[in-house]
Amino acid sequence: MDSKKAEYIDSNFKYDGVLGVTVSDAETEFAVWAPEAEAVSVCLYKHNEDERPYLSVPMEKSELGVWRYNHSGSLYGVFYTYKYTYGDKTTEGVDPYARAAGVNGDKGCIIDPSTLNPEGWEDSGYVTLKSNTDAIIYEVSVRDFSVDESSGIEPELRGKFPAFTVENSSTHGGEPTCLSHIKDLGVTHVQLMPVFDFDRLDEAHPEKSYNWGYDPENYNVPEGSYSTNPFDPSVRIKEYKELVMALHRNGIGVVMDVVYNHTFKSFGSHLSNSYPGYYYRYRGSKLSNGSGCGNEIASERAMVRKYIVDSVVYWATEYKIDGFRFDLMACLDIDTINEISERLTEINPNVILYGEGWTGGDSALEGEKSANKYNSYMTPYAAYFNDNYRDAIKGGTFVDKATGYISGNFHLRQSVADGLLGKQDWNCNPCQIVNYVEAHDNLTLWDKLTVSSSAHELDRHKMARLAAALVFLAQGIPFIQAGQEFLRSKPLGNGDYDRNSYRSPDSVNSLKWWSIAENKLTVDYYKGLIAFRKAHRLLRLSLRTEIISHSETLPSPDGTICIHLFDENEELLLLVNPIPRAKMIGLPEGEWQLHITDIKASLTPLATYCEGVFVPPISAMVLRKVK
Repeated sequence: MDSKKAEYIDSNFKYDGVLGVTVSDAETEFAVWAPEAEAVSVCLYKHNEDERPYLSVPMEKSELGVWRYNHSGSLYGVFYTYKYTYGDKTTEGVDPYARAAGVNGDKGCIIDPSTLNPEGWEDSGYVTLKSNTDAIIYEVSVRDFSVDESSGIEPELRGKFPAFTVENSSTHGGEPTCLSHIKDLGVTHVQLMPVFDFDRLDEAHPEKSYNWGYDPENYNVPEGSYSTNPFDPSVRIKEYKELVMALHRNGIGVVMDVVYNHTFKSFGSHLSNSYPGYYYRYRGSKLSNGSGCGNEIASERAMVRKYIVDSVVYWATEYKIDGFRFDLMACLDIDTINEISERLTEINPNVILYGEGWTGGDSALEGEKSANKYNSYMTPYAAYFNDNYRDAIKGGTFVDKATGYISGNFHLRQSVADGLLGKQDWNCNPCQIVNYVEAHDNLTLWDKLTVSSSAHELDRHKMARLAAALVFLAQGIPFIQAGQEFLRSKPLGNGDYDRNSYRSPDSVNSLKWWSIAENKLTVDYYKGLIAFRKAHRLLRLSLRTEIISHSETLPSPDGTICIHLFDENEELLLLVNPIPRAKMIGLPEGEWQLHITDIKASLTPLATYCEGVFVPPISAMVLRKVK
């Protein structure tokens, strides 16, 4: 569909009302938007596996291209699809607004999710922060979290939503795992990799295949493979709510990783069936591919924007989701992101919104309209992943052998110093920066260091801890991938490492909780860094103006960094030495107590220094002035 046709549709058929199915004891109401369809029917099925509907009812076209059917009485638990006729072609698909579905998402199910709230749901609320820079985000796949035997989770719950509700799980050696571990670690938010209903995995036999979930099928339905019973549409809804409630009960927020930039199927998707051509961007007669996955969603169109906004609002209200991470957010337009921000902030003033400030290919969306990191000043309530800082710390992500500041490229000193102070050429305030060195994509930090550095393994351990320090000591929002704290690796068994494990087996992707015991020093270091960050406001400033007025860079030897943070209450020194030999750095006047060194991060002082200190090789040190 070309832009002129889309503008005509938006001008004449924009609809602001409720779409989807509403069910009560008295009646069941269906509403679907398909303004140019010649006919639309509701097909009702008693069972998900039925090949033919027991009832097929023509819908009536009403205002603004909305087709309606009102059924007398409740159809709760009945499965349904829509049939659309355009010209000589009729297709059948799931309601784009479906909130429940059968196994593998081929049919919607008529359910009121509010009737499936677990006991205590009313008392479960959003996680409250004074500023988004107070957040500490932990990314994890539901499956990876507990599927390994070392998780200590009972077999029937491994890789499932309920694993997040298990208290006091541990390895055979007694190390806390899963929920117990993340509580102990101190993170504030868990970012779940896609948990909406996705394609390319058989929900009836999830053990036979693997998928990260970046293949959207039903945007408003929880994924069935993460349920203990994917055949019962109500189970996945209740179990996902129980997951959210368990994390909230422990003071941990839930962030959903959402993929509104593309759908797995193009011409056969549920969106495409409902209105062919409208939901996607085109270049001439061909689909644009800004996602790198074959198509891209035309978020700038009125009813596409409504669909995306309605979807995130639904998750935020029905499931009490605390935040959203947008995959390839630059494929979405600025106005859509700002409308999402406005609507969600009304629901939850503490909502966290962030995403990838880039596309996966050449997008048809004009650059000035794109929610990319260089337009961040136009989306003041959305944050962006700081790939500049990531690559400065560990080396170019897409060049395996490229080294970073921590692994020998000391010329990147200024880029790292700027990152510590939240200085980027694209951001407005630190609340818009997500700092990280590892995420689900590409090599893990440990594998990157293994591939790019010839240093001794003990030095690579020091590099990994230094990378963590640079994330948690930097202005902005810190983000880590699950298992990063115990040096997660994804070996392929042939001496190489998996760079894109989206369909790799559990043997590659699962969290190996037994690694905690092997890397206890690093795990404890992460805990200490998180605790120290939480205890010191100077590391969590919210405004660029605050950073300017409360920081300065002091002289230090070539390749090293010395940053002074100060306010009326305290003074901190951040010292960084990536060089494989100790460096003397002079200290400002007064006594300075050491809290963070190369092997320990502590809330209580470890030593006191005056005039100068030798910073150990490949390490960061943090000192606090004695008042």
